[in-house]
Amino acid sequence: MNELKLRRLLHQYLNNNIGREDCIELLNYLKDADDDKIDELIDVSSFDLDEGQEFGKKQSMDLLSRIKSDPRFEHAPMVKAIPLPTVRKFYQRKWIKVAAAAIVLLTTGLLFFQHERYFTHKSDTSKANNNKVVAILPGGKKATLTMTNGQSIALNNVANGILAKTNAGNVVKTNTGEIVYKNASNPTTMAGLVYNTLSTPKGGEYQVVLPDGTKVWLNSASSITYPTAFNNKERRVKLIGEAYFEVAKNKKLPFYVNVNNAQIRVLGTHFNIAAYSDDEEMTTTLLEGSVQLTKNDTHSMLKPGQKAVINNNTDNIVVSQANIEDAVAWKNGYFVFDNNDINGVMKKISRWYDVTVDYRADLSDQKFGGTFYRSKSIVELLQYLEKIGKIKFTIEGRRIIVMK
Repeated sequence: MNELKLRRLLHQYLNNNIGREDCIELLNYLKDADDDKIDELIDVSSFDLDEGQEFGKKQSMDLLSRIKSDPRFEHAPMVKAIPLPTVRKFYQRKWIKVAAAAIVLLTTGLLFFQHERYFTHKSDTSKANNNKVVAILPGGKKATLTMTNGQSIALNNVANGILAKTNAGNVVKTNTGEIVYKNASNPTTMAGLVYNTLSTPKGGEYQVVLPDGTKVWLNSASSITYPTAFNNKERRVKLIGEAYFEVAKNKKLPFYVNVNNAQIRVLGTHFNIAAYSDDEEMTTTLLEGSVQLTKNDTHSMLKPGQKAVINNNTDNIVVSQANIEDAVAWKNGYFVFDNNDINGVMKKISRWYDVTVDYRADLSDQKFGGTFYRSKSIVELLQYLEKIGKIKFTIEGRRIIVMK
């Protein structure tokens, strides 16, 4: 296989539009080709992979274990073309991300029919009581922008372009699904600050570029309030829920995030804050730079690779090493469960798929692990949890019943 064809087939894999024969040809080639030759032909950086398709080693190994544990895997004709021991070798090569993404896309198509059958079976009780079956879809780019005058704009229902004009410039919706504040005027006084709020529902996520160039990724059931132009003393925003920040550097204007009666101070850095009101703790994870956390009279500094956990009922700040991949998995399009109890697992599922959860049994002694695309069917995710734990789920409308 020449280099041009190899690259074409790999791109088709990642775009989920490769034919059956090409699938088998590509995977057989990857199986049989010499490692050194593959290294010469494939340069991962040359592929335009979006972040949602990139796997770290931990996620890739979790995913492989998940696929191999599914009994339907061995009955999928396209996948049977590759012996399982060879698939394991994928993760030893430098093109780990390409191979992992390819396996995900291939398996998604093969298992779709079985998942739909499972959903129909599981929903029989619901259908008997209600002829209309509710489709539970993964979340997507949905948010509401609330202006200072009270006007609300449903962003998923409006066209790209200029949404509004403020005292600081234009508010623009881009074709990449984010809100950008452009052509900001000179900094305003404290008294002249005008605020907007970007909020996501359950099952929604969105991005905003603030007037200073700071980028914010907002997770589901979250909101951020910010001025349309910052003053000449500080940059201050308020967060509810979860968000990932890439703060524009400006040594003269410190950046503050107010959240859950705590304050985070930065100059220019990348960090994630998880602070949902129904969680007992707020967690701040630092990827780059430094941040200072303050709650009442308690202060703490974070270094890259650390996280700080603050209990909502105390001022105590506990600093420890963080699992960065886990902390930002949601931003990159994944769920990561790492020895989580069922309550923690179902909170993430509930927020992203916009469902309610009804517990019919005490399952607090069980722990769950795994990595999943957030774009996957909720049925497949629940099936996996049933497989690895002593747990059962029933779907009734938009309600998930959890049982033993």
